[in-house]
Amino acid sequence: MGSNKPRKFPHNLLTRLLTSHIVLVIIPLFLTGHILTQAAKRSIEETIKHRNLEIARRASKQVEQRLDSIRDILRIVIENPDFYAMSRIGKNLLLGDIYLKYPVFRNLIVTSTGGEILSSTGLYSDLEIYPKSKIAPILENGSYASDVYLSEDKLPIMDMGEVYTDRFDQVVGTLCAEVDLRELWVLVDEFTESKVLGELGEAFIFKEDGRYIAHTDRKKVITLARLQDEEIINDVGADSSSSLLHITPDGVEMIMAYAPIPSMKWGIVLQQPTSEAFAPATRMQYQVLMLMLGGLAAAAIVAFLYTRNFLRPIDRLVTGITKIASGDLLYRIEPLGKDEISQLAVHINKMSARLRTIQNKLKRTERLETLGSLSSVLSHEIRNPLNSMVINMQILQREYKKRDADVEKMNHYHKVVVSEIKRVDELVSNFLIIAKPPKLDRAKCNLTNLIDDIIKSQQATLLPQGIRTKRVFTDTQITAYVDRNRLKQVILNIIINAAQAMPGGGQLTIECDKVYLSEQDRPHVVKLVFRDTGKGMATKELKQIFDFYFSTKPEGTGLGLPIAQQIIEEHGGSIKVESVVGEGTSVTIYIPIES
Repeated sequence: MGSNKPRKFPHNLLTRLLTSHIVLVIIPLFLTGHILTQAAKRSIEETIKHRNLEIARRASKQVEQRLDSIRDILRIVIENPDFYAMSRIGKNLLLGDIYLKYPVFRNLIVTSTGGEILSSTGLYSDLEIYPKSKIAPILENGSYASDVYLSEDKLPIMDMGEVYTDRFDQVVGTLCAEVDLRELWVLVDEFTESKVLGELGEAFIFKEDGRYIAHTDRKKVITLARLQDEEIINDVGADSSSSLLHITPDGVEMIMAYAPIPSMKWGIVLQQPTSEAFAPATRMQYQVLMLMLGGLAAAAIVAFLYTRNFLRPIDRLVTGITKIASGDLLYRIEPLGKDEISQLAVHINKMSARLRTIQNKLKRTERLETLGSLSSVLSHEIRNPLNSMVINMQILQREYKKRDADVEKMNHYHKVVVSEIKRVDELVSNFLIIAKPPKLDRAKCNLTNLIDDIIKSQQATLLPQGIRTKRVFTDTQITAYVDRNRLKQVILNIIINAAQAMPGGGQLTIECDKVYLSEQDRPHVVKLVFRDTGKGMATKELKQIFDFYFSTKPEGTGLGLPIAQQIIEEHGGSIKVESVVGEGTSVTIYIPIES
């Protein structure tokens, strides 16, 4: 009767029919949905990878074109026929005009082949010698671009240069430029600021050795960090571009789209976490899943309405059979129509009526048999005290006839006779209670107060035996409609039994709580638990404790627990006993709050 009892779903046939309808819908629906979503997901993923690759290629061309435009500016200057013949002032004016017009140049220097500075937009003195390490590659190649390096203010710089000739095409000097490459940093920053690569995407440009030239994370450039993926470095070195999935050292899966910048042997890479890049595919899968679940829900509703209407007569029939099987033989199944199920209901009603008649006869027979057995036991139980009374009265009569009768001895025999009479009276009273139980006198009763009163009345007996009582009440105002006196008889009997099971002392724990049963048609009940730490009982004894006149104690009558069970069942409740030898016994009582 506890609240943990599992609840059974009553519509097994409904469940099977409903399941079959749903399965017929869900299998093709989910198969189709799975195929479509996987195809769409692959298509979206390939589209995103292709998009990122195209963005990387366009960025690569943009960098290439910008570097070419810088070279073109330098070439236009040196290809001017008058450049060689210009005076120093003329050269300064020309270089100054270019410097102001194109902020990409940090400095422009004109030198002789020996390195003498002939003109400059910077702070170089005309008498200074430009480093030969910067002039030699220009004179050797005619056109030169150095490696990228960081200036003192931690900005990316690159040296570029062109040779210029006189009217006889003889090399007479060089035009050197210090080029500010902050545009590369701006370029990679645009990818993150515009959210093209999502919130966590990155873009960077690296040299042929893998060292970063520009990166959305400036620290990696300043600390001269390198790209660790040799496959990408080798592909870029071979002027190859691609888009692939890559696992970073941190364990994050990325889409890596890369393209080469051939003229400089650089590479540009766009990387984006797949969790962001493929978010549209994930959303699409989620939407398709929701659509399939919606379709499934609609199919389930239609199938449920159809099967419920089809199984409604069967449901009523099962409900009626369940009621009758539970013992309610007065229940009658209502008419269900004119089909075979309705005819079955009519026959079940007739069977229920016949069973009730048979049940009443069996109850009368069983009661007579029980009373016959009890009468036999009672006659045996009464014979012993009657024999004792006869013997003691004969002795009392002999003592009475003596002239010097011993008064104390006569009082002793008199008390024995009175005690046996009380014993007979108790046996007869218990027999009458069992044979014809008195009608319950129900009234609203505070069960916690009743338990407290009984404990107080027994403290004088329990404490000297070393027995402590512990109360565990979830509420001090737990009430129920019960016969107070008869329930008190039950509780008192259980407490006495517990005390007798703990001759050496122990603890008696009494719990009182409200419990709501799992079945919807059952009311709230009160749960009483009496748990002692006594010697316990064996399984064989436990099976017989509710049998009349069975007792594990020599002085016991064997009527306490059977009468307690009868009283609890008359209240519409139940009682059960659990015990473990050497650990103790637990008695649990369930009583409905309302009758």
